[in-house]
Amino acid sequence: MINKGEYYQIGDVSKICNISIKTLRYYDEIGLLKPNKIDMQSNYRYYTDDQLTLVIVIKHFKEAGFSLKEIKQLLGRENLEYNQKKISEKCIEIDNKINDLIRVKEKLQFCINVKNSSEKRRSNKFKIEIKDIPVSYVAYLRSIGPCTQKDFTVRYCNLISLMEKNKFHLIKNVMALYYDNCIMFEDAEKTQYDIEVCAPVSETKEIPGLVRKFGGFKAVTAIHYGSYNNMVGTYKKMIKYINENNYEICGPAVDNYLIDIISTCNEDNYLTELMIPISKY
Repeated sequence: MINKGEYYQIGDVSKICNISIKTLRYYDEIGLLKPNKIDMQSNYRYYTDDQLTLVIVIKHFKEAGFSLKEIKQLLGRENLEYNQKKISEKCIEIDNKINDLIRVKEKLQFCINVKNSSEKRRSNKFKIEIKDIPVSYVAYLRSIGPCTQKDFTVRYCNLISLMEKNKFHLIKNVMALYYDNCIMFEDAEKTQYDIEVCAPVSETKEIPGLVRKFGGFKAVTAIHYGSYNNMVGTYKKMIKYINENNYEICGPAVDNYLIDIISTCNEDNYLTELMIPISKY
């Protein structure tokens, strides 16, 4: 017979350690935490003091993100060097997750800041400015094809997939560059366009075919409000400004999508910063 004073029944372990009976039975099934004794007549499970401690250890490792398979190996606790190695690796993994969450938060905060800024800009009249565009690093995809909303959707989906596969972290909004400057001029006969879609990432160096430098130039800029359908009109005003002030275009036009379909389904709320790289005659 079992001296019940020396053991804890499964219900007692559940209450003392705040763990469900169902979970304890599952741990028994997979060999993670088997009861010290089982009454052959009643089939009751009995646990010892040491096993109460093991329940706490299991919960500790589970909270840290270890799988049950990993916890089973760690519970041996005979090879201290192995355990320390695994725990160190988990700490690095947690740090990486923290950094990922910080980046996600920064992107969300950027969206809030852009929205607040756009509300202020909407109250002002149309304005053309000259800006120094700082250097950043962007993940990019450049291809020749149609310039339609459908094709842009495919381009951006491919860009995001590229970033996910290479674990690049988006830090700002996406952009489009028009190497034949088609966006600035209406050409009914043109059907194929040299277009690059890109997005600023946290990388700090160029990676051939994946990441390149962007910026480091002076540009005429203006904010375009609303649908992309009448964006050509805004670009024409910018070109007129360039010509009147003795500048010349020295690079592809850029659409910097501050507020787009990701933020709103109403095209009237779209906000796009247009940029044309310039130099003096």
